[in-house]
Amino acid sequence: MAERANELFGEYASAYARGERPAAVEFLARAGTEADELAALIDCFLARAPAPAPDETGVELFEAWQASESPLLRLRTARGLKAEAVVATLMKTLGLDARKEGKVARYYDELESGELNPDRVDRRLWDALARALGARVPDLLAWRPRQLDLPAPAFRRASHQMAAMSVPQRSEEPEEDEVDRLFRSGLS
Repeated sequence: MAERANELFGEYASAYARGERPAAVEFLARAGTEADELAALIDCFLARAPAPAPDETGVELFEAWQASESPLLRLRTARGLKAEAVVATLMKTLGLDARKEGKVARYYDELESGELNPDRVDRRLWDALARALGARVPDLLAWRPRQLDLPAPAFRRASHQMAAMSVPQRSEEPEEDEVDRLFRSGLS
C-alpha cells in the first residue's frame, strides 16, 4: 500500500472522528498519483462509519434548499443578521473601498437570491461570507438555491424592454474593479 495514501487516510479518518467534515476532494488532490488508492480507502471507511450528526448550519441550509428558498437568506435570517450587516462585514474583512458599498450590496443581493452564479464568486469572498454567517465555506458552496425555469412575469419583461429602448447604449463597459472580480471572476 502506498505510504502517502495511508498517511492522508489517517489524517482524514482522524478529522472525521473529531467530528469535522473533511473534504475528500482536498485530500485526493494532495495524494497526487496515489489518489485512486486514497479514494478507495475513504470509500470503504465512509461505507462503515456512522454518519455525523447534523449541525445547526447544515440543518438550516437543508431546510432552505428543501423549501426552495435561498440558503444564504435562510442562514442570515436564522443568525438574526440584516443584509446591511453582512455587507458591512464583507467590506471590512475584504478591505474594500467604502464608496463601493452599494455595489457590494447589489452583488450580495444577487448572490443571496440565486441570481448570481456561485461558481464565479472568488474564494476570498466565500471565506469572508462564511465568517460573517458563522458557517463553513464547503457548506455554503454545497447548498444552492433551486433554479426554477419559470418565464419572467410580463410586467418585468415589458419593463426590461422599455428600459432597453429608452436608455442609450454605451459603447464602452465600465472598467472591472475588485468588487466585480470578487463576485464574478471564479473561485481562486
